[in-house]
Amino acid sequence: IVYTSLKWALRAFTKGLFWEMRDLGIKVTSILPGVTDTALTGSLDKATIEPSRLMTTEAIEKAVLFALTVPANVCPLEISVINQQTPWKVPIIPYQQQHPK
Repeated sequence: IVYTSLKWALRAFTKGLFWEMRDLGIKVTSILPGVTDTALTGSLDKATIEPSRLMTTEAIEKAVLFALTVPANVCPLEISVINQQTPWKVPIIPYQQQHPK
């Protein structure tokens, strides 16, 4: 819950910063990556994750490069880079199915 709350707070901060800085010519972009092959995901249980479905850091680098190379009069405020297929081997059961009324 803490991670999700902080992520949403950072998104709100980024949007506010964009509106404050845009007339000064300063761009602000949030890159929102999905599950990426990093040291963090390397510690995950291999029984629950499919490594071949993890994004590479190069995919995130391309998103950053895109944000840096758009024309001067354009600002990509948010870029979501999501895994095409879920990397989780165990199906994630929606909350509603776990806790029926």
